[in-house]
Amino acid sequence: MPKCKLCGEEKKLLKSHIIPEFMYKPLYDGNSRFKCISTAPKIPTMPKQKGDWERLLCKECELHISKFEGYVSQLLHDGLNIGDAGKIEINNIDYKLFKLFQLSILWRASVSSRPMFTEINLGQHEEIIRKMLLNTDPGKSHDYGCIMLATMHKGKHINSLILQPEQVNDEGQVLYRFVFGGFWWLFYCETNKLDPKLLDVFLREEGFAYIFLKELGSAEHVIDFAIETTNRSDE
Repeated sequence: MPKCKLCGEEKKLLKSHIIPEFMYKPLYDGNSRFKCISTAPKIPTMPKQKGDWERLLCKECELHISKFEGYVSQLLHDGLNIGDAGKIEINNIDYKLFKLFQLSILWRASVSSRPMFTEINLGQHEEIIRKMLLNTDPGKSHDYGCIMLATMHKGKHINSLILQPEQVNDEGQVLYRFVFGGFWWLFYCETNKLDPKLLDVFLREEGFAYIFLKELGSAEHVIDFAIETTNRSDE
């Protein structure tokens, strides 16, 4: 019997989404399908029924992770007003639940064998984060900090875009870049090498966070499709 990636016990494994299913909902058409498109023009557009999933977790661990997802789903979709200011300030966040949600995405992408997540390889950090998730330990604000940016185009918030996560080298600093749910999520593992001023924009332990606005400016055919999908959802 296979082992659960989180608890390590031999149990029946469920279909675990790497990026939570609720993040795909803005992409769905009337038949509960979404279109998977590539930045490479030669690769055709293809319909899909579900986001990437894999048998990673047992039932108990899936329920454990779902607590983080439930909180963030409500916070992002019911409690945020994305305007046109340079940044959004959010107070009264449940630091533990939000931070563990962030860590769960990063960790699942690293342990996944799906082609979508081939660039996410945490190495030694994978086991550290696994224990943090298992023990419901969010760590400190600077531990695997994440910067969030709202995905914007011409002043409109675009939530119908999911891109393949990437490993990025930013002036010698490795970070992992995700785009889903209307946001860019930039994860840093080696935060001891960062400018101290950057640490201030991570989710804070006192329940405070910034979300910055980021204008899309490349992969125009992907952007056009995302805008079209968002406009349909507003009708």
